[in-house]
Amino acid sequence: MYFGSVKFFKHLILTVVFGWIAIATGLAVFFGVRLALASKDTSSPAQTDLTAQTLNIPDGTTLEQVYLVLAAKGYSSEDIMRFLEENDGKAVKAYIDEYNGRNKDLPEHSDDNTNAEQTDTSLLYTKYYPELYVKAPDNFTCESKTVYLTFDDGPSQNTLDILKILDKHNIKATFFMCGSKTEEGKDIMKKVADAGHTIGVHSYLHDYNTIYNSVEDYLDDFNNTYKLIYDATGVKPTIFRFPGGSINNYNRLVYKQIIAEMTRRGFVYYDWNISGQDASSNATWTSIYNNIMNGIKSNPDGRAIILLHDSPGKDTTARTVEDIIIELEKQGYTFKPLDNTVKPITFNYQQ
Repeated sequence: MYFGSVKFFKHLILTVVFGWIAIATGLAVFFGVRLALASKDTSSPAQTDLTAQTLNIPDGTTLEQVYLVLAAKGYSSEDIMRFLEENDGKAVKAYIDEYNGRNKDLPEHSDDNTNAEQTDTSLLYTKYYPELYVKAPDNFTCESKTVYLTFDDGPSQNTLDILKILDKHNIKATFFMCGSKTEEGKDIMKKVADAGHTIGVHSYLHDYNTIYNSVEDYLDDFNNTYKLIYDATGVKPTIFRFPGGSINNYNRLVYKQIIAEMTRRGFVYYDWNISGQDASSNATWTSIYNNIMNGIKSNPDGRAIILLHDSPGKDTTARTVEDIIIELEKQGYTFKPLDNTVKPITFNYQQ
């Protein structure tokens, strides 16, 4: 059902900003329902004119509450506003003045034909973290027979072990980091950056229910992680990886909006086409190694973005990395780090 959904309320907020109808809609967004209206049929609007309705409105009922219930009954914004003005024009004007004051910094309406989803990303979220932008790449490169080793969830002591192996083989990799507030964690992140590896944003909270609750919640977590990385390394990441991948059971209702917003800000995200499946609690050297080698064999395009983890407890992964490198070098693969000019591998969503 569209009415009452998260998307419904966001669209209402947008229209408030843009005009007369929006002002009415905002009334429904900011307040709860406590109004009792005398009506025998609440499943559809009455066929009589709204101004002729006999409504039993309890004392103390607000304009916002009246609007919400009438909107639920199917009346248009214009009809509801006309009814409210006829009943208490001064209160309506006072609310409009107050609302405009609260939202004076929001962007003005554009008269183009941008659809609602695009409007969400291009206008509603601009007030969040206005400094959180990077230059988007002009185009992407795509190299075959290339392996991109990526490590999620650091920093940890396992990050340092992996760094030693990468340095030994003169290989650069990519670390999608959660960030850290500890001095030890900051030092490890700086060592990754100083060694010339790519650092991308992952997630500080890594709490799927929280960060995927809304676009705003995702931006909060992303900005926090971004700042932790920048403060520790001086690096401003341009790439990121969604916790759980760009499409998962937790973000399926908001992933399109999040992707659109992050892309608008210039960031590029990367999923993977091969996983060591080392996040599993029963992962072993053999399982990690075989998962990657089997993935390489079945990889049709000759390039691989490999998912591994360098989080605490993933010492088995650290022990497996060198054997993976040795074998893939024998097979003629080149190792490179990701940057925002590398063509992404992303999950495709089947409707």
